[in-house]
Amino acid sequence: MKLYKLMKKPPFFLSVSNWITKKDNPIKSGPHSRRAVIIPLLIMQYGSIAAKLKTFGSLRDYFVTSLKEMHESAKNIKKNPHMGKKAMDNKTLREMEDYAKELGVLSIGYTKVNPNYIFKDFEILYDSAVVLTMEMNKELIATNPSLECSQEIFRTYAGLGVAVNKIADFLRSKGYNCQPSPAIGGDINTIPTAQDANLGCIGKNGILVTPELGPCVRLAAIFIDVDNLPIAKKSEHMWIAEFCKTCNRCVKACPAGAINEKAKLLADGTRVYINLEKCAKPFSDGCSTCISSCVFTGGHYNKIKEAFNRRELKKVLNH
Repeated sequence: MKLYKLMKKPPFFLSVSNWITKKDNPIKSGPHSRRAVIIPLLIMQYGSIAAKLKTFGSLRDYFVTSLKEMHESAKNIKKNPHMGKKAMDNKTLREMEDYAKELGVLSIGYTKVNPNYIFKDFEILYDSAVVLTMEMNKELIATNPSLECSQEIFRTYAGLGVAVNKIADFLRSKGYNCQPSPAIGGDINTIPTAQDANLGCIGKNGILVTPELGPCVRLAAIFIDVDNLPIAKKSEHMWIAEFCKTCNRCVKACPAGAINEKAKLLADGTRVYINLEKCAKPFSDGCSTCISSCVFTGGHYNKIKEAFNRRELKKVLNH
């Protein structure tokens, strides 16, 4: 029995659906949506019991904060002002971005949410999204598998939970309706949504590879009832997907063999490289080898891109 597949949604008191009403006219998941994976349940079933006992005490505060902020994200939609304000001026946009940076946010992007990225049987209030990244300390991530690595991962989970709620409070104070979607307990698949927001490209490790820090970030989002956000026209980072096809560092480095060299096609048509069940045990031990082994984690995005373009041009000339 796979517990993480049986429990398809968070408990009602942590779910925004508990506070959404019919008059809110929520946006439902699309026909090709994937089911949410409750990561703590996945780790409980496939992770190491010894590792869980060892790390629980040191992660407890971060985990409690994450759950508290998840609850706040859901119930505080009741605080939306419903003033009918749907346009944001540049001054307010800049103020929001500056405030987000003060809260530890690394980068910000804007996009419309693809309904197929809303988890199956979930719903959101608004389809305009402010997508956020938060830096993980690459030196701490490089210590994996370790307690220090686990602490850094959960620090950013908790940090993003706090950040999206504070930014939501700011937006509501300016008269905007919004719905925070934290890093733990979010309502959408933030990775392809962040790719749509031009924040990076999905790597073979299944994580968003950003130009600033590669995959050494965590993601969250805020859905907002605004029509004039500076929505990304396209992602300029899609060349990374082609680069990953020939790199395979993460594939070779993964201690569980959880990253496939070639994508597997799921029943819903999604192409994935990651076997979550294989990944769960080393992840519970504090593994983030897929991040620390990635060439982009070193921060040399432009140099890698230039070398890749030269290689591709050489291929073309040789033909």
